[in-house]
Amino acid sequence: MGWQEAAVLALVLGLVLAASLVWLIPQGGHLVEHELLEPRMQVGDRAVIHVTVTNPTNRLLMPTRMEMHVGSGQAVFVVPALVPKATNQRGFILPTKRRGVVEVGPVLTVDQDPMGLLRHERQRTTPQSVHIHPRTVHLGIQLNGTMRDVEGAVTQELSSSDVSFHALRDYVPGDDRRNVHWRSTARTGRLMVRQFEETRRASLVVLLSTRMEDYATEDDFETAVSCACSLALDAVSANREVHLLTQNGPLPTASPQRLLDASCLVEATALTGLEDLAGQAVRSFPALSVLAAVTGQATESTTLARVHRMLPLGVTSFAVQCGTRSLSRSHVGQLPVVDVHELQELPRAVRAVVSV
Repeated sequence: MGWQEAAVLALVLGLVLAASLVWLIPQGGHLVEHELLEPRMQVGDRAVIHVTVTNPTNRLLMPTRMEMHVGSGQAVFVVPALVPKATNQRGFILPTKRRGVVEVGPVLTVDQDPMGLLRHERQRTTPQSVHIHPRTVHLGIQLNGTMRDVEGAVTQELSSSDVSFHALRDYVPGDDRRNVHWRSTARTGRLMVRQFEETRRASLVVLLSTRMEDYATEDDFETAVSCACSLALDAVSANREVHLLTQNGPLPTASPQRLLDASCLVEATALTGLEDLAGQAVRSFPALSVLAAVTGQATESTTLARVHRMLPLGVTSFAVQCGTRSLSRSHVGQLPVVDVHELQELPRAVRAVVSV
């Protein structure tokens, strides 16, 4: 190629570059907002992202290409020409099929030449995190352990030595005189003593296996996450002491929102098994009174047996295995085990293995 051809080529490229730069001259002026009414929702809920673009200027704004990041994907749309003070609104469906935290936004204004050689982006909104919680169910079951405590749940078993007042009765030899109700004694002329209902406080520990080998499919793991959260949420809502442990760390149980937000990030990436998790629970919470192990149906019976042998005497325990088998009950040694195929089966399954 001679110098004349090179000069012509350079001239052509220069003209192309100059023409491309013209397309990148910013129009400016667009006012953009994106809004998601609920920053937290459950798997499967309908969620719509509203994007509003306004022309606040006194001049015509030409059509503009915009992009909005939604998780790992993006929505691309073209805003038509807007006359002064005009508004363009549109909605986008947020995918909520899977549990997790989804980043919505920012919305970008994109200027690009027709040949795709040059591109200029301007950020118009700030990103927003959306928590997609696992689905949960209310159990309607009170998990009672054997630890007596003033903050415990009242049972129907009568006692003369616990702390929840039930009624008065006549004194019989052997009653503790500290329980004599002197005002009623003076009124009736007979020794009257207080009778109490036994109270029990369930210090609940929920173990959730995050080892993928314990599950046949990812859906089974998602069912297990929902089951574990449902068990913990019932205790949190009733102001019970509860701990939810995974091999990757504990989940906060101070409030339902903190628990569910943290559950969005739970992944089946653990290398250790359920036995290690049970050992951690016994060491960390020696006063536990109820233990629920939630895992998949691929977990071997020998593993569940080892978990049960690690527990102190008197601890109420059971296992929930998630998979294709539905509501079948069995025992591994002295450990009650119930199979759950869908989350909706959990209340019935727990009733089958726990004495309320």
